Amino acid sequence: MGKFGELVTILLTVILVVVLLWFTYTIANIIVTVIKTKKQDKTLKFCFNTLGKVFYGILTLVFIIIYFGGLYYMIVSLLKGDDLTARTALNSAAFISVVYGYLISSVVLVGKKSIMVGRLIIDYRKLKKVSFTYNHKMTFVYGQRDYSISTRFVEVTEMRKRISK
Repeated sequence: MGKFGELVTILLTVILVVVLLWFTYTIANIIVTVIKTKKQDKTLKFCFNTLGKVFYGILTLVFIIIYFGGLYYMIVSLLKGDDLTARTALNSAAFISVVYGYLISSVVLVGKKSIMVGRLIIDYRKLKKVSFTYNHKMTFVYGQRDYSISTRFVEVTEMRKRISK
């Protein structure tokens, strides 16, 4: 049973490394897309309410600390030969990457002519059937597809004003 247990541990570690790399790529891709789009359209601004600014500010700080701290402790632990601490550090870095990647993909930016949700840029003039629900969601049709985005951390009055113009 010892060989099988080691094989399973190695396999789960490899899967966890793949998850960490995938979500790190996703986070970097979203950040680069936001930066490039903001350079092209100078009117795009983050549409956070007060709670959203605090939440995403703290979340970003926690992500940076846990992610880079986890990678640092993983490398140091591997150099010392401590596999358990290395796996714990890898678990923490992978977990915070999954959480941050999921939450950063729903960040909303509004501009003069367009709205950006995650990596999706939407022209206001092409939106159809826009509705804001009371359970913090906005639904709309764009390009013959239905979309639903969370408005929990979004300044809804600013979004409504921009969309209604």
